[in-house]
Amino acid sequence: MNRGQFRHKIEVWEHYETQNTDELGEKIRSTRKIAETFAKIESRIGSLLSGNRPADTVVQKTTMKMTVLLKNLTPILPSANFIKWNGTKYEIDYTVDTDGMGLTLEIFTHETR
Repeated sequence: MNRGQFRHKIEVWEHYETQNTDELGEKIRSTRKIAETFAKIESRIGSLLSGNRPADTVVQKTTMKMTVLLKNLTPILPSANFIKWNGTKYEIDYTVDTDGMGLTLEIFTHETR
């Protein structure tokens, strides 16, 4: 493993419920940064989205693969976490422990606005 490839600083954020409630009595959800780490980042897929759009509408979807070292990093779950990199928010689609030893984790994400 070439540690020099892990050169992009990313932030791991989590969604959580506060103790405060809204006017309907439901707990208010908020976000907080839980970790900063370095990642190897690769653009994986660019696809043209189709559907009920005018013929001249082009929408680009790009999936990013972010590989991180798991040492001293809390578990990253698609349902509970998201990533911020260079001021952009990336929702987590899924994660894969490809080495099977818990050394690295591949996080597949898509940009959200």
